Amino acid sequence: MGKNPYKIWGPALVVLVVGLALLMPSLLSAKIRTHAPIQLKTEDGKIINPLTGENADQPYSPRQTCGGCHNYNEITKGYHFQQGWDRVKDDFNKKKPWVLSDGMMGKF
Repeated sequence: MGKNPYKIWGPALVVLVVGLALLMPSLLSAKIRTHAPIQLKTEDGKIINPLTGENADQPYSPRQTCGGCHNYNEITKGYHFQQGWDRVKDDFNKKKPWVLSDGMMGKF
């Protein structure tokens, strides 16, 4: 007869179950942090509502949208806001002239 699969996979299963049991408290206590719903606003503070079409053809303004609750001057210095904009150079990459920085600016 063949080998008993429980002898082969049993120890691995025990390790897996014990590992999950040890991780479970931290997974259960982890809080999912999401931003509360907000209304996007134009540069002049008008609400953008794509469902009704109100100002839907206007770009949103991070200053008006985020600046009401957050320090706009501080958050605009962060990497995720800049995404390389602070390092843009026309000659950043000679082989790919459309790439302007190591961030997301100038890439597609």
